[in-house]
Amino acid sequence: MESIHTHTPGAPMANEITYALGGDIRAAAILHQELATLLADRASLMGHSALVNYGDMSGRGSTVLQVGQAGLDGYDKMASVAEGASVANTALTDASVNITIARQALQYEITDLMSLSDSIGLVAPRLAQSMVGSADMRFTQMVCEVTDDFTATAGTSGTNMSVDDWFDAQFALTQAGVPGPYLAILHPVQLTDWQGSLRAETGVLSWQPASAEAIAIKGQGYAGQFGGVDVFSSQQVPTANAGADRAGGMFGAGAVGYATGMQSAIYSGGEIVVPAGAQIVAEFSRNASAGQTIITGNLFCGVAIVEDSRGVSIITDA
Repeated sequence: MESIHTHTPGAPMANEITYALGGDIRAAAILHQELATLLADRASLMGHSALVNYGDMSGRGSTVLQVGQAGLDGYDKMASVAEGASVANTALTDASVNITIARQALQYEITDLMSLSDSIGLVAPRLAQSMVGSADMRFTQMVCEVTDDFTATAGTSGTNMSVDDWFDAQFALTQAGVPGPYLAILHPVQLTDWQGSLRAETGVLSWQPASAEAIAIKGQGYAGQFGGVDVFSSQQVPTANAGADRAGGMFGAGAVGYATGMQSAIYSGGEIVVPAGAQIVAEFSRNASAGQTIITGNLFCGVAIVEDSRGVSIITDA
């Protein structure tokens, strides 16, 4: 009698065709069709009204822009003079500050094999597009690197930022007669410490958290407005006191200025590849021997404190 073989469910078998056994014909992982960007600080201060743009340095014969300052429009006050008396001359107060533009750059290099196998958009044109954000972040970093240098300071080393520190800074600007608009740039730790202190306050305070519409207009990093002051948060705020603190700042219009250099037309192989007037330029070049495309981004700019008395550094615990 012919025997009949049956398989009991759950009993072990061999040679099944499974996903785990298909290493030679299945990828270990596949990439999602949309490229997700990594978490990064993307708070841009370019164009904020509290920063004075002194324009383009192209064709001026120097990389240094001297900003002249004079005590006009009420800096000197009139005084009572007796009838028939002569008036003595008053010496005009003047000063100047230099803003020096310099090259800021970033470069990527991508292989042809990476490009031809791409399925998510990580190709040379996308890397060139990314240079705009990289230039914005470098500019923000440059602003943060000067706003910790104001002579006037608020806050206490090793102590969390508080509402009192905020008002110390704002009161100093008000008492100095600094005109608005005001801008505060805080490290995220300073911002959250200050917000924690703000929660304990009683009475009416004019904190206006950033709405989606405001962020869309002013960019990532805009936290809101308090007492008429725009508040931005940035990871680019530098450390102070050997890393124990962060050095943010609050300042009014005219405290910080910047200048840029627009590119003249760039030629390559007899053809114009970059038009004149571009502020942020991304160029392509080839390393044919290695089968690679090089993407280089350039920005020419400079940032400086124009008038020290218009700003306050806020130095509190990191």
